[in-house]
Amino acid sequence: MDTYSAARYFLAAVQRFPQRPALWLDGRSWSYAELHTEVCRLRERLLAHVGSVCATLADRSLAAYCAPLACMLAGRIHVPLGTSFPPERMANILGRTRPSVLICDGNGASMLPELLPRLDFPLAVVAPEDGADAAASRIAASPEATATGPELGHSARSSGLDIDDSDIAYVLFTSGSTGVPKGVAVGHRALCAYVDAVLAQYPELDEHQRCSQFFEPTFDLSMHDMFVTWAAGACLYCVPKQALMMPTDFVKEHQLSVWFSVPSLAAALQRFKQLLPGTFPSLRLALFCGEALPGPLAGAWLAAAPHARCDNIYGPTEATIACTAHRVVAADADRSVVPIGRAFPAMEIAVVNALGERCASGEAGELWLGGVQLAFGYWQDEQQTSARFVQRALTGCASERWYRSGDLAVIEPNGSALFLGRADRQIKLRGYRIELQEVEAHLREACATPDASAEVAVIAIIPPGADAPSGLAAFVVCPHYDARKATGAIKARLPAYMLPSEVHVLDALPLNSNGKVDYGALATLRLPRPKPQARPEPAARACQEHAQ
Repeated sequence: MDTYSAARYFLAAVQRFPQRPALWLDGRSWSYAELHTEVCRLRERLLAHVGSVCATLADRSLAAYCAPLACMLAGRIHVPLGTSFPPERMANILGRTRPSVLICDGNGASMLPELLPRLDFPLAVVAPEDGADAAASRIAASPEATATGPELGHSARSSGLDIDDSDIAYVLFTSGSTGVPKGVAVGHRALCAYVDAVLAQYPELDEHQRCSQFFEPTFDLSMHDMFVTWAAGACLYCVPKQALMMPTDFVKEHQLSVWFSVPSLAAALQRFKQLLPGTFPSLRLALFCGEALPGPLAGAWLAAAPHARCDNIYGPTEATIACTAHRVVAADADRSVVPIGRAFPAMEIAVVNALGERCASGEAGELWLGGVQLAFGYWQDEQQTSARFVQRALTGCASERWYRSGDLAVIEPNGSALFLGRADRQIKLRGYRIELQEVEAHLREACATPDASAEVAVIAIIPPGADAPSGLAAFVVCPHYDARKATGAIKARLPAYMLPSEVHVLDALPLNSNGKVDYGALATLRLPRPKPQARPEPAARACQEHAQ
C-alpha cells in the first residue's frame, strides 16, 4: 500500500484499538477489528476485477463506509454516486469515469434496473451486504462499446490529467456551469495532508470521542467524517435518516462529543427552538463548514454547547475538504458572518485583484488557495483545469500553483480572512455547491418545445433578514410552458437539492442597460410571495411550481 494512502490511518487504528468501536450504524457498533474484516473482504472482491476506477452507489450502510477504504487498499480510484441522484446524472458520471466495478448497498441495487440500461460499457456490480454479486456484468449496448469500454476503464491515466491513476484517492462530481458536473480529482497526498492538519489543529480528537456523521458520500465533508475519525481512533456515529434534520435527541442519547455540519443544520435547530442554552453539554468540539456561518447563529451555538470548542472552517472540494480555520469567540456573535480564519500550516491563501496581483490588507479580491491540499484538477477537462488551477508567483508567497476559488474575500488587520460572497453565480444551498448556470441549462432544455426555445433565469431565494439562501426560484419565458412535463424532465436530470422550489412564467425576462438579464430585478418579481402549500411537497402550477 502507498505510504501516502489515507487508509494507513485506519490500519494504524486497527493495530492500536482493535476492540474499540469504529462505527455505530443502525443500532449496532462495529469494532475496528470487525470493520477491518469487512473492508478486507470487499477489497478481495474488487481485486477480482481489472480496472483502476471503482464507483459506489450506497449511503448510510456498511457498504458505504467500507467502500472508500476498500478502494484505497485495492489501489482503485473511489467515485461515490448519490442515491438521491437521478439515473441520468449517475449515468453521465459513470460514462465519463467508466469504472470496472460498481459497489452497491440494498438501496443502490434497487436503482440498477433504471441505471444499467443507460450505460454503453460492461460493469461488474458488487453487493457486499448480500454476500454475492448482484450482477456479474451486463452486456454492452453495442460491439463497439464492448471493445473500447475495458480499455478506457483500465488506462493508467484515465483522468486526462498528467498523473497516474494510482495517485488519485477519489473523484467527487460537483455542479458545473456548463450544465455538466465537474469531477474533482483529489490525491492521496492531499487527503493525508488534510488529515494531518486537522489532527494537529484539534488535540481534542482522540480515541475517546464520538463523532457525528451527517454528510452524504458525494459531499467531500463526508471524507472528513470517516478519515479524521478513524485516524483519531474514535467512533463514527451514522445519524439515522429520520434524525438528520432534527438530531438533538440522537446527540443527547448517544452523548456525541464531536459535531460537524453545515451552518444550515444549526439554523434549523434554532428555528425550531432546539438550540437553547445548554442543549448539547456532551459536545467538546464543533466544526462548521460548507457555507457562511452567521454571527448571531454562532453566538447561539456557543451557548447551546458551552463545553465545546467551536471553529468555522473553509475550503472548496478543490482544496480537499477545508484549508482555513477560525476559532469562534463570543464577540463573533455581533458580526454578520464569522471569519473563515487563517490557512492550515501546509496551505497558503492570498486575496488577488483583477490583474493577478495580491491585494493590500483590507482590499477585497478573489481568494486564491495554494499548497499540498490542492486537487490535481478536473476529470477529463483540461480547459476547466487550466482555467481554475493556475501557475503564478505571488509576492510574499511560497506557492507557485494556485486554485482560483471564485470566492470574494478580504484579509482583516489581524490576518484573518473574511468571506464576502461569490465573484460568479455559484451559490451554497444547505452546504451543497450549485452553479446556477447548470440549473438554467437543464431547465432551458426541459422547457423548450419543437417549435420554440425557452428563456430561463434562476436566482437564489434569500429570506428577509437571512444571509443564506433557502431555495431556488426559476423564471421562464416559453410560449407553451408545460409545467408537468418540465417538472418531470428536470427531476430526471438534477438531484433534489438543485431543483427550483418556485417556477414563475413571464412574458419576458428583465434586462439591464447592457442588454443582459437583470437578476436583481428578478428578485422583486417574486413579490408578493406565493401562498404556502398545505404540505411541502411538489405542486404543479403554471406560474409557481415546487419541484422538490
